[in-house]
Amino acid sequence: MYKLKVLIADDDLMFCRLTADIIRQAGYEAKSATSVEEVRDILSRENFDLMMQDMCFPALQDGFSTLEEVHAQFPDLPILMISGSGHIPDAVNAIKYGATDFIEKPLAKDHLLIRLSRLSENLKIKRDMHDLQVSAIAMIGRSPAMQKVYDAIIRAARFDTPVLISGETGVGKELAANAIHRLSERSSKSMVSINCASIPHELFEAELFGYEKGAFTGAVNAHSGYFEYAEGSNIFLDEIGELPIAMQAKLLRVISENEIQKLGGKTHKINTRLISASNQNLLQKIEDGTFRSDLYYRISTLNIHIPPLRERREDIIPLTEYFVNDFCNRNHVPPKSLSPGAAAWLLEQELPGNIRELKNIVERAVVFSKTELLSVVDFTTSRNENSEEGQSFRDTVHAFEKQYLESVLSMHDGNLSQAALYLQMDKSNLSKKIHALGIDAGRK
Repeated sequence: MYKLKVLIADDDLMFCRLTADIIRQAGYEAKSATSVEEVRDILSRENFDLMMQDMCFPALQDGFSTLEEVHAQFPDLPILMISGSGHIPDAVNAIKYGATDFIEKPLAKDHLLIRLSRLSENLKIKRDMHDLQVSAIAMIGRSPAMQKVYDAIIRAARFDTPVLISGETGVGKELAANAIHRLSERSSKSMVSINCASIPHELFEAELFGYEKGAFTGAVNAHSGYFEYAEGSNIFLDEIGELPIAMQAKLLRVISENEIQKLGGKTHKINTRLISASNQNLLQKIEDGTFRSDLYYRISTLNIHIPPLRERREDIIPLTEYFVNDFCNRNHVPPKSLSPGAAAWLLEQELPGNIRELKNIVERAVVFSKTELLSVVDFTTSRNENSEEGQSFRDTVHAFEKQYLESVLSMHDGNLSQAALYLQMDKSNLSKKIHALGIDAGRK
């Protein structure tokens, strides 16, 4: 049984007490409010599973105004209206203004308990389903801020409207996009992901929409674009703020008309759902004239903002522990744990790179640590070794790159292919970087 928490709103204090006793005896929680002001105050501080409100609340006034106000502010809160009249039009109006159900005074104990039992069962099913969905999201963090993000992801996954995910670099925007895809009805097909910042401007149209044979010099064969590959699925445009202004009009047409036109070809309908993300302030870009306002309002029908780590510091330690365990498991390293001092040190860090930076810091600390307990020294040594006060930014970056790449190569016994896979780099690019930094890799 799910333990319901019920708010009773009635100016009859004796009725509130008797009803609360019935509810508590059944194993639920109950709280009473005898004025509209008290209802507002309690709801601002606590969450409830049900509100029971008298039809004439407050005294001698139409209770519908209070019902409408509560329903507008808490649309997911079920409201059971109570009336001494049993008048059918009252019940109709109650439902019209947002009530979930209607019950008459004097309350029949058995009747009330049946209603509460049904609601408890339904809420347990919903909570279990919600827990399963949150688990499927596969994001780390249990702060209130992240709970709101999870709820928004679950809600977005139910619909087919465009979603804009905003947030600083490294907060997990792509993870959120993947979660929306996994929970959506389009999950049977792979989501197509594109980073708009990685495509040369002159190739955007051909890459997104494709081209027909002979559309331009060098087009010896027809080529499908990313939107075609995403047919029947979701398409994720990361860093959409980098989209050239000329392409923004074309994307707007795609979203508005659900159709694309290949270069050198005719328009045809598509069935894709757009998920986009940006670490830039798109409203500011609209003011600057570098982003179309009509496109913004099309892509942000649902807007999910992921807060930075500095606004949810309670997630830092769970994330750190996850990264430590994951790193050790992937690299067959004996398990390591976080010392209290290291935990306190991490909580003081600004982490402008957010989760991405935190992961980097943790992995370096594990590489450099010599004991099973990660200390502050492991974290600070891995950050500061080979750096000198007063050296240039470029030299500092190069020193860090060299130190980090040497650690990764050592971890993989000099195997360049495995190191490139771990770093998510092309093997040839990694080889060039190693040569440029003067690293003796003992390459394999």
